[in-house]
Amino acid sequence: MFVSEVSMQEAQMARTEMNGKMAFGRPLVVRYACEKYFMDAKDRRKCPFDLKNTCSLGSVMGQMIQIAKIAAIMNKLKALEQEGCGAKKLKGTNFSSGHKD
Repeated sequence: MFVSEVSMQEAQMARTEMNGKMAFGRPLVVRYACEKYFMDAKDRRKCPFDLKNTCSLGSVMGQMIQIAKIAAIMNKLKALEQEGCGAKKLKGTNFSSGHKD
């Protein structure tokens, strides 16, 4: 999933808060789009843009939409996390239809 942020501070905050969170039993990996190229190439010159200048300022409406998207993602993760706790309790239960082979 890709999420574009309104400001560099929001991007850093989202990255810090979301990186490592568990979703579907696996940790999330959150990084800047260009960061993968740094890790792969180990050469910052191969990055097509500067991470410090990646933020863009949008309209107030655009900012509100971005904040709403982030809130929705975080709420969905919380809901999935709670579902996961309930699913672990049911894991040992046999849900067979009663048919014998």
